[in-house]
This record gives sequence, structure tokens and C-alpha cells, in this order.
Amino acid sequence: MTEAKLDLIAKLLAKAESTTPEEAEALTEHAERLIVKYGIEQAQIDERRGLLGQAQEQIVTERMLFRGVYAKDLREIGIGVARALETVRPLVGEFPTVAALYLVGHASDVRQAQTLTPSLQVQAMVAMREWWLTHRDLYAECREGERRRARSGFIRGFAVGVMNRIAESRRVAVEESSDGTELVLVSRQSRVDAAIGEMTTKAARPRRGADATSFAYGHRSGLDAQTGGRTAVAR
Repeated sequence: MTEAKLDLIAKLLAKAESTTPEEAEALTEHAERLIVKYGIEQAQIDERRGLLGQAQEQIVTERMLFRGVYAKDLREIGIGVARALETVRPLVGEFPTVAALYLVGHASDVRQAQTLTPSLQVQAMVAMREWWLTHRDLYAECREGERRRARSGFIRGFAVGVMNRIAESRRVAVEESSDGTELVLVSRQSRVDAAIGEMTTKAARPRRGADATSFAYGHRSGLDAQTGGRTAVAR
């Protein structure tokens, strides 16, 4: 993906974060269509290069850092985006004051994930705060730790909803593309998996389960997030 295309997508998403819901939906829909379209095009071009014996796109590892009370929850959005795109593999790292996410994949695919994730983080925080203002009475008798866990659960549910929507949008885009696209993308994933296999990774400690009620609300909100795709599942 060229710098000009990346810049256009970034501008669309930035504007979507500070406008009306109706305009935001149109802007982010345009942005995601561009991301999916250019991602498939890049994969096809890169596959042809390989068949011709030419050098293929480099596989890179990029790090994203998440800070604050909800750092690990917001990181789940980045993980969800990577998994939905399928050609990017997410790995996590833990530091004393930040939550780290390592994105492994071909350079253009990783940049797609890096572009989309921050905008969805903003949407998640806005949605969580609006939800909390409406539903905090449900947790009036709870301790602060449980209230924080509820807000955390909303964001994690949001992340799952977003992942489902983007994955469905990608599936539709692949179906509408030329024959052989599925095999091209599988080949692209295989190269990333081979690179992962050469890396030394350590399994992360499992987290405590999310609050079920807030997770459900967050999941619903994530499905409604402005990722630019079509509705993934029936409500």
C-alpha cells in the first residue's frame, strides 16, 4: 500500500472520530473498503512476484504500546483486528507500565492493522463511557474493583464484536474478488506462520474472565462499531 493510500485512510478515520455518527459511518466504511481492497491487491501482486522468482514483500514485526487503566483491554482490539485480517499474527508482551502488542506479518498488512486499531480504540472508549453513564446503577453495590472489571469487560466485548464484523467484511470481499484469491491469502498466511515458527515466544498468563453483563453490552457495541464493513451477524 502506497503512502498516499495510507494517508487517505488515516484522514478518513481521523475525521470519523470527530463528526456525526452518520458521517462517521460513511467515512469508516470507505476506509475499510480501501483497506480490504488494497490488502487483497497487494497479496495478489506479491504472489505473482514469488511465482516469477522475484523478491516478495518483507515480513516485519511492529510493536504497539497501550497505556492506562484499560491498556490490556484496549490491546484486545488490536489483537482482534489482526485476527480478523488473518494475514497478521498478534503476539503480546508485558512490561511494568504498558501492555505491548507485536504484529507479525507482511509490511503492508501490518500497517493496515496499525492504521485501523487506534480509531477503534477511540470508539471503544467513547462507547464504554456512554454505556457506563447509563448502566452504572447495575453496579452500585459493587466495590470499585468490580466496577472497573465491568468497564474492562465492556471493552473486551467490544473487541470481540469488532473482530467478528471485520472478519465478515473480509470474507465478503474475498468472495467478490477473482478466483484464486483464497489460495493466495492462504499462501500469504503460511509465510507469516513460518516466520512465527522461527521466533521464540512465551505463553502469556491467562486473565480473569470478564464481567458477563458488560462483556455482552460491549460485544453488541463492537458489532455496531464503524469499521466500514457490513453487519456480521443477526442481532
